[in-house]
Amino acid sequence: MITNYPRFVGSRTSGVDGSSEGGRLSTMRLPTVLVLYSVPLLESLRRRGYKGKLFAEPALVDGTWVLKVTYEGDDPPPVPERWHGHRVVLEQQKPADG
Repeated sequence: MITNYPRFVGSRTSGVDGSSEGGRLSTMRLPTVLVLYSVPLLESLRRRGYKGKLFAEPALVDGTWVLKVTYEGDDPPPVPERWHGHRVVLEQQKPADG
């Protein structure tokens, strides 16, 4: 049975190059890992005073997995270009057709 849970200590190169895996997340399931990274990113934006609604999800952009932050409203939050080494893409939520 294959599950889509993040794995700690167990990348494809584990033990191959002599590096320590000391608590790092495996990148074998990068979208799941990006979901985990999104939680502290959104918390950080809220602590900095952003009051609007925020959502985050992994997204494929030009063949690369990125962390996509979607916001509601006119003013975008101050999003860093990278979060723990992963590119962050900012997108305004489109209004729902009513």
